[in-house]
Amino acid sequence: MGEFQGYILGSIHPFSVFGFLRLLPHMLSSAYLPFWIMTIFPIMRYVLPELGCWFVYWVWPTRIRPATRRNMLSAKHNQRAEPVVSVVIAGRNESASIAASIRAAVGCGYRPLEVIFVDDHSDDDTVAVARRTAQSLGLHRSDKIRIIEAPRRGGKSSALNIGLSLARGTFVAVIDADSTIQFGAMQHWLRPFEDPAVGAVAGNLRVRNSEASFLTQFQELEYALQVTLARLAEAQLGLLNIIPGAAGLFRTEILRRLGGYDSGLGDDTDMTVKLRKQRWKLAFSLDAVVWTDVPENPAQLFRQRARWERNMVKIRLSKHRDMFLLGRYGLSNAIVTLDLLVMRLLLPWVALVGISYDTWMEGPLAVPTLLTDLYWWSLPWILLRGLMARDLSRNPAPERFWLIFLYPFYKVILRFVVMAAQAKELLRIGIKHPYVPDHVWAQTPWW
Repeated sequence: MGEFQGYILGSIHPFSVFGFLRLLPHMLSSAYLPFWIMTIFPIMRYVLPELGCWFVYWVWPTRIRPATRRNMLSAKHNQRAEPVVSVVIAGRNESASIAASIRAAVGCGYRPLEVIFVDDHSDDDTVAVARRTAQSLGLHRSDKIRIIEAPRRGGKSSALNIGLSLARGTFVAVIDADSTIQFGAMQHWLRPFEDPAVGAVAGNLRVRNSEASFLTQFQELEYALQVTLARLAEAQLGLLNIIPGAAGLFRTEILRRLGGYDSGLGDDTDMTVKLRKQRWKLAFSLDAVVWTDVPENPAQLFRQRARWERNMVKIRLSKHRDMFLLGRYGLSNAIVTLDLLVMRLLLPWVALVGISYDTWMEGPLAVPTLLTDLYWWSLPWILLRGLMARDLSRNPAPERFWLIFLYPFYKVILRFVVMAAQAKELLRIGIKHPYVPDHVWAQTPWW
């Protein structure tokens, strides 16, 4: 047992740590590629920008969390000055969640707001539930809530376009049917649009069903690190690469000028890329909290992440491959594209090839040693990121911090899932997805 503990904890033994610190200056001045790929590049890409945001938050908090501005006119005039927001919800077979979504949107604390729910030809009683919800709110005869039934199933993008065509607001908020807007979030969500160069603002997605299972607790931690903290840092640097489909606020005229959403999967990724090509700024609002449900079992989670990754390959590597003509769409887009190519695509595969090479050269016992070292090296950074996310957004909850010790295993499993999805999509294995109707799939020539 003692030898096993020594093997597992050898990387954090004081003598090992001291030896590593003594060796670190030599490694920083060397050209040892694995050290730079597995240690320095990830720190520069992920840790330093987030640390910078945290430092700025301490010395200049309003730069990270700007307060909402109230017009100093009378309440009557102030109400007139507030822009109308159209909340567009598109869904299919969402009878279990649509009532909560509509209620939260209507009651989010922002008065000049309309809710448009477009049902994508559901097989269940989603429309009936939505109408009963409007009636219970006393809004079934007003234009505050409009419930539209699509005559034919056209996919999420088609339903969103119907909602966009009916929207009367200056801004359109797009949320999923299993998501709810937190009270007071809309005022914060609108705040970045005071900059006329901002075309869209990402909301801060939080996990609503975190108590449902052990897996949802991991996702709550993941959302705190990968959604809240990472997107905040990317937005501050002008490198935000996604306006999520579950929490996106747009200028209505821009969406219409871009022709709405294209058919097929990946509507949020596709719209984000189109906005970036037009040189619009993308912002992130820390206090524009939107709660969403996440998968509660491994099968659902793996399908979701595989779908997201295949959409990334379809949209970013295929449809919008002209983004790889670096410089065509500006410096920030070139950086976003290189980051996608290196950190999300190349680096994981290089790491897998490197581990396979070490196994072949040094034998199978070399791999556990390497992975153990990587685990202990990554743990302090994950803990630090968790503390930063907690300070900035009160998430994750303190009782979730023990999950940090298991979090690297969770991420490694997901990494294999998304890498398999990348390979399948690049090899065009099983490219048809049931989310997209056959007649819509036939109209997507870039796939």
